[in-house]
Amino acid sequence: MSFTPEQNNAICLEFFETAWNTGVVREDLLSEDAVDHSLVGGKSKAEPGSGSFKHIIGMFHHAMPDIHITLLDQIYTGDKVVHRWSLTGTDTGGVMGMPPSGKTLTFTGTTTVRMADGKIAERWANVDELGLLQQLGVVPPPPGAE
Repeated sequence: MSFTPEQNNAICLEFFETAWNTGVVREDLLSEDAVDHSLVGGKSKAEPGSGSFKHIIGMFHHAMPDIHITLLDQIYTGDKVVHRWSLTGTDTGGVMGMPPSGKTLTFTGTTTVRMADGKIAERWANVDELGLLQQLGVVPPPPGAE
């Protein structure tokens, strides 16, 4: 069965909104050998399957139990889906291995997904880690910033 770009986008919306807003990874929307190419915990090679998806989503849900994603832009064509998003949550569990700050954090990113037969086959993410580290006070803000 062939899926339209619109159908692929709808599947991605369902997967990512459910995963980030509830912490539930919908394995039925992932191909068996799906790969999340995000580098987490120093891993240099992503392992196929739902494990890498569960790891990154679980890591952020532990750090910010009230995390919420807002989709800002959606672009889709062929087997590719691109979302620009914003995540907001309260750092009560420690983000990226740091002590909990108690701060409400907001960071943005872009996710690109390759779909295959109506399932997520690959995911790449670019996240504003510098902005996140500045909010945590680990990296100083740029000169003249408040």
